[in-house]
Amino acid sequence: MTNFTSILDFTRPEFIRHMHVSRHIDQGLLEISIQVKTVGGDKEVILSGFNELAEAISQLVLAERVIISREINTGKEFGTFRIECWVDETYSEFWCDLAKLQ
Repeated sequence: MTNFTSILDFTRPEFIRHMHVSRHIDQGLLEISIQVKTVGGDKEVILSGFNELAEAISQLVLAERVIISREINTGKEFGTFRIECWVDETYSEFWCDLAKLQ
């Protein structure tokens, strides 16, 4: 059984306030910094990964709900951070290599 620990969970009316995307061309690594305005104050999370993370960008902006969590007790080194997005009652799941709350 797979277990996850939550890093960031937000639902509208909380929203992404600021997003910065950068790509390290030599490695193809994509890094996304997301600042979320929540009832408890602003929170920032840094996501890092490759192609699948690029596909998540539009879903993150449109999502009514987002959960970013880490898969625990796994032998995998990469792709252990799950990004779940709900847009217009449609669920999407993306994976990245790093997600850290600032």
